[in-house]
Amino acid sequence: MDYRNNTDFEDKNTIIYGHNRFDKSMFGSLKNLLDNNWLKNKDNHIIKISTEKYSMNFQVFSIYRIKTTSDYLINNFNSEEDFNKFIKMITKRSSYNFKIDVNNNDKILTLSTCSGSKNKLVVHAKLIKVQYK
Repeated sequence: MDYRNNTDFEDKNTIIYGHNRFDKSMFGSLKNLLDNNWLKNKDNHIIKISTEKYSMNFQVFSIYRIKTTSDYLINNFNSEEDFNKFIKMITKRSSYNFKIDVNNNDKILTLSTCSGSKNKLVVHAKLIKVQYK
């Protein structure tokens, strides 16, 4: 998790980094998300995360490859307008139209990993369910 994030997933954008490993551990299987067969199965569009306190479901709304940049690695925003601009930017980048509405009330999960030596593979999902343990 990004060092700036609250470990309780309370930020507007929680960022998790992982290595893109050949054995598909960590984020090594994220590249499958760009496959048409994966995209057709809407069950695949849900990311489940469990912590000591919560079980959370996030719904994928954007996935893309991009040259290494840090403009999607923002976890807090100065205003609703800034957050809306951010949502538009990351949604527009998506290589697939998930047709998911994202707004100021949403909390976002960002997964980021390497895709070659100069690119990143990025997934954004919005929080849709929280269960307290």
